[in-house]
Amino acid sequence: MFDKLKYESSRLKQGWHPYDAFNFLVTAWHLFEDWTKSDDSRSLCRMKRQRRRLPSEMEFVLDIVRDLVNGGKHFQLTPDSAQKRRVGEVHTGEEVGVYEYLFHENLPAVTVDGCWYFSMRVLHNIILKYFDWVFDDSISIEDFPSEILEAIIYCDIPNRGGGPSPFVWLLQIESAYRDEIPKNA
Repeated sequence: MFDKLKYESSRLKQGWHPYDAFNFLVTAWHLFEDWTKSDDSRSLCRMKRQRRRLPSEMEFVLDIVRDLVNGGKHFQLTPDSAQKRRVGEVHTGEEVGVYEYLFHENLPAVTVDGCWYFSMRVLHNIILKYFDWVFDDSISIEDFPSEILEAIIYCDIPNRGGGPSPFVWLLQIESAYRDEIPKNA
């Protein structure tokens, strides 16, 4: 399933199409939620996918993935699911709003809890880095990658500090601007 996620990642990066984004998110969610049960209960990769062991920021991102996957599959939330919902607005990438103006990315994105903004590119980067950590048995469960946390926190637009953009946040940024870069540049 991790190889499938990486394959879907490569397709997604070719054009950031919403269908590829949905496939990537569905695979990520199932890899986190369902496929964990297929691992030995003492395996490190299984422990790294237990919510209670994750930083709250990563739980937040996984809630976003859950919302997008379940919203795309079920179309109507149960009262229990509606109470857990984090995603406030889904953006197609075609709108002209504050976030689109600030980031200049014509990509699908979500606004979460009113002020957190995750473009599909950034969400993709965070998720891939998370699963790289999950399946790397040389890194302990106590060593959650700080670069993932920095990228998540950077998406809290009103509370974003100064300084350079986090490394994980910047990955694949060139592909988000593909249509705007002249061919001979």
